[in-house]
Amino acid sequence: MKQPGQYFPPDETDRGKPKAEQAYDYLRDAVISMRLEPNSIIAEKELCAELGISRTPLREAVLRLAQEGLVTVVPGDGTFVSRISLRGVLQGYLVRSSIELRMVRLAARNYSETFDRDFNILQFLQQDANKRLDYGLALRLDTEFHQLICRVAGFPDIWSAVHNATGQLDRLRYRAFDKQGMRKEIEDEHSAIHKALQAKDGDRAHALLRKHLNDISDVIDFVKRDSPDILFMEEDLDLAPLLNT
Repeated sequence: MKQPGQYFPPDETDRGKPKAEQAYDYLRDAVISMRLEPNSIIAEKELCAELGISRTPLREAVLRLAQEGLVTVVPGDGTFVSRISLRGVLQGYLVRSSIELRMVRLAARNYSETFDRDFNILQFLQQDANKRLDYGLALRLDTEFHQLICRVAGFPDIWSAVHNATGQLDRLRYRAFDKQGMRKEIEDEHSAIHKALQAKDGDRAHALLRKHLNDISDVIDFVKRDSPDILFMEEDLDLAPLLNT
């Protein structure tokens, strides 16, 4: 088994995408899943060989990741994986909660039984990934559950705004994903949200999703205790009022 910081083979499902998009997806997933740890260097030559691409699409991918704050480009020195910025975590949380809490009410209004199969498959796969302790897959399936809510609401493309804002948040969540009880808690909360959508109960779906998203304070506390070296907490950042918004 490869250790964190080593590259994994590209996903076969990405082969039809433009080269820059392949490189972006591949690198972003490696950063979020901690296969590339904070402060590790992005080895351009090795990555180009791994992905079968030239340096131009790779640098396009790196630029996108830098704009998301996931990597830092130091001219003349190289490109490094950034530490997790707590300001970036909170920004992602605020964007995600603002959008999703609107989407879930619309999803309850629009829900039909044609969506049952998609939710049931995702929940089955999530349970299986959790049993196998496949945290990377479990986190991706968690993301797909929330994307599906946006699709049911009738705004599938709005997820791109969430995606672009939540890289730091997802890194933090990945590091905390194996903490005691968190995986089962997520399964139960997803199931409850799905049932509220089936019942077209927008108020209950909204309340359940709000509770589901508001575990961010516990996640931050866990990572601060478990892996303080991977965090960067800006000096002017006061967490309390933001987490209670």
